[in-house]
Amino acid sequence: MPDIKTALSGILSEWELDNQQQEKQVETQQQPYFSITNNVTRATFDYVKNNPASSSGEVSRALAQRGYKPSSIGSLLTQFVKKGLCTRDAQNRYSVAVPEYVPMKASKHVKQVIQKAKATRGEGIAALSAQPTQRLVWDVETVLNTMSIVQARAMYDALKKIFGG
Repeated sequence: MPDIKTALSGILSEWELDNQQQEKQVETQQQPYFSITNNVTRATFDYVKNNPASSSGEVSRALAQRGYKPSSIGSLLTQFVKKGLCTRDAQNRYSVAVPEYVPMKASKHVKQVIQKAKATRGEGIAALSAQPTQRLVWDVETVLNTMSIVQARAMYDALKKIFGG
């Protein structure tokens, strides 16, 4: 019968091996850029995949019955074509171009908006304040020469109310 020290050292070494194996598994599992969810995007792609050569109206009507907005579906079909996930033929019928749905990356504009939002986060109400603008230089002659008679009369009436007379 082994002594307690030998038995405990054997158990500890087994635990250490298990921990090392778990760490290796975590390292080898790569997270996708975007998580795939079952949402309107996925539903639209799956419908086009299962019903090739469908028109935009057909896809919109079918998915609207499932509770999705037709305007969202139309926008997604356009994005699918732009991103190469779907093709549109001469009769405006859609078919998938790839075997499996791949989440679309955000455009540069969306990324810039997100970065700007993150940059102003934490500034509180100061982030909402107006940025200083360049003062407009004007003179009376320029303003009068660019106004129509109707605009000039409206300006006269407004100034008369402000200053009286």
